[in-house]
Amino acid sequence: MQYEFHEEEKAVVDNFEVPVQCLLMKASRSDMNDTRKIDFHYHDYIEFLYGIDCDINVWCEDDKHILKNGELIVINSKRPHFVFSNQDESTYVVIKFMPQILYASEQSVRELKYILPFISSAYTHNVKLGKEEISNSEIPTLIEKIVAEWENKGFGYELAVRMYAINIVLWLLRYWDSHCGSQNNLIPKAMASVQKAIEYAQNNYSTATSNSAADLCYMSHSYFSRLFKKVMGRGFTDYVNYVRISEAQRLLISTQKSITDISLDVGFSTTSYFIDKFRKQVHMTPKQFRQNYSKS
Repeated sequence: MQYEFHEEEKAVVDNFEVPVQCLLMKASRSDMNDTRKIDFHYHDYIEFLYGIDCDINVWCEDDKHILKNGELIVINSKRPHFVFSNQDESTYVVIKFMPQILYASEQSVRELKYILPFISSAYTHNVKLGKEEISNSEIPTLIEKIVAEWENKGFGYELAVRMYAINIVLWLLRYWDSHCGSQNNLIPKAMASVQKAIEYAQNNYSTATSNSAADLCYMSHSYFSRLFKKVMGRGFTDYVNYVRISEAQRLLISTQKSITDISLDVGFSTTSYFIDKFRKQVHMTPKQFRQNYSKS
């Protein structure tokens, strides 16, 4: 099947990007007869679909999966997908979270192996887990806790939802490791090179370049660029800019430095370019971000 997919925008609440979402979704058989209701999309989020009372088709690129009650489907970051119901009405839970909740830019790159199965096309683990596989696990309880926290929105609910989502990730990683073995199509040397490039970017974000990273890994620039994008789902320069903007956010809320000084500190040559990249990643200008944070 060939479809044209669009990129779904990140959710924003009170002018801040939402890193985790929990949605109770409904789909009906009649949606397939209305092209306005068929949402072919992809996004940066990692997505879990959990069946409540449903029988739905989940198309992930050219792969088709059927989700029924008590089953779980994992959709990797940036993987195009859409769903439609095989019955009159289906109800299912969608939990979406940004890959960044699984790591901090300053952490050891040794933990990269835990994030890659959810963001890289180099991994071929099974994306659907049947009811018999998870009914005796902690997954159903964790899903219930996430839904309850999201609906009640008590103090600290964002932290609770994030914690439970990470618990699901941990369970999945251990399940895949014990039942599927290594599903990594990358050779150890290539993995080590990507880890070295990430560590270089994190420690030298203000001066890091793609050419320097390729030299560090003893690769041609073209081969390094293809390898890094295959593993990380984004180019090296894009990754460096992500690290720079993340550091700029920290400086905006923890210092009184001017926006111009911060842009230079994190490695941008001009303030206008910094503002443009900041707006694309954070969905507001650095000035708006600082003002909004001071009000929160």
